[in-house]
Amino acid sequence: MFARLRGRLRCAGPGAGLTWFFRGGYHRCVNPRPEILAISLAAVLGLILLSRPALRAQSSEQALIDRISTQFQAGQIDAAINEARGAVAQYPKSSTLQQLLGAALFKKGLKTEAREAFRRALELDPAGAQNYFNLALVDLSENDYAAAARSLEKYLSLQPGNAQARVLLGRAYHNLNRTLPAIEQFKKALALSPQLPLAHYHLGYAYQSQGNLTAALSQYQQEMKLNPHFADAYWLAGNIELGRGNLDVAESLFRRGRNVEPQSVEATYGLARVFVARKQLAEAEAALHKVIELKPDHVEAHYALARAYQQLGKQAEAEREYRVVAELHARGKHQQSGIAGQRP
Repeated sequence: MFARLRGRLRCAGPGAGLTWFFRGGYHRCVNPRPEILAISLAAVLGLILLSRPALRAQSSEQALIDRISTQFQAGQIDAAINEARGAVAQYPKSSTLQQLLGAALFKKGLKTEAREAFRRALELDPAGAQNYFNLALVDLSENDYAAAARSLEKYLSLQPGNAQARVLLGRAYHNLNRTLPAIEQFKKALALSPQLPLAHYHLGYAYQSQGNLTAALSQYQQEMKLNPHFADAYWLAGNIELGRGNLDVAESLFRRGRNVEPQSVEATYGLARVFVARKQLAEAEAALHKVIELKPDHVEAHYALARAYQQLGKQAEAEREYRVVAELHARGKHQQSGIAGQRP
C-alpha cells in the first residue's frame, strides 16, 4: 500500500528530493537546486513517514488514506487535517491514520498536536520505528535536542542503517555539546552513505568546533566536490584559510560562496575581512556596507566599519558606528546555546 503512495508523495511541494541540513538552532533542507531552502520539516516528514510498509487496511480505511495523502500532496493542509481528524475518529486504532494526522498538523505548524498524534501512533504500533523519527523531527524543530536524541537513539536501535538519522542524531549531540559522540555519528553516516549530501559538512563543523582546522578543512573540501551548490562549505573553508594568512585562497572561496548564494552574509563578511587584511579600505567599506544591508545588527561588521572609517580619517562616521556597536551590545542579543548553535 505505501509503496504505491510513496511514489506519489515524494514529489509533493518543496519536499521533493530533499536531504537534511542543520545549522545552529535551525533545521533546514537542501534540494537539488543551488540554494538553501528554509522550509518546514513537515514536507520531509510526510515523505519519510509514508515510506514504511503499513498494516493492511480495510478498503474504506484505504480510501481515507488515499484521500488524505492526495490532499497533503496538493498542499490542501486544512482539508487534510479535517479529513484526518474524522478518519482517526472512525478508525481510532489505525496507526497509519495517526501518522498522516501528525504530518498534516506538523505541516500546519501545530507541533503540540502533531506530537500527540505521533505518540498515539506509537501506542497503537509500538514496533513502528518511523514514529520515533517523526517525534525527533518535532523536537528538533523546537530545539529540544535532548528529547530528539532520545527518539533518534530508539529509532536507530531499530533501524541502524539509516544514514540521515545518524546525521540528525549527530546534530542533536553537537547542540548538546557532546562533540565526540556527534563525530562518531557523522562518521557512521558517511560509512553507510559516503556521498550523503552535507555529512562531510557536519563532520567538518564538529572538527572545527574542536579546533581541528586541518581535518575540518578537508571535510569542507570534500563537501564542495560532492555538493558544489552549498555556500556554507566555501565560506567556512575561507575562514580557515583567512586565519592562516592565505588571503588569495580565502578570497576565492568567499567569492565562490557568494556566487552560489549572493545574499550570504558570512561570505560577504569574509570578503570584507580579506580587504581589511590587505588594507584595501575602500573595498572593505563597500563590502561591510553590504553586510550591514543584509544584516543590520551584525555587530562585528559595524565594529570593523568603525575601524575602517578611523583609518580613512572619517572620524564622525567612525564614532557613529561605535555607538551602534555599543547599542547592539547593550541589547544583549540572544545567543543560541550549544556548540553547534554557534559559528566556529
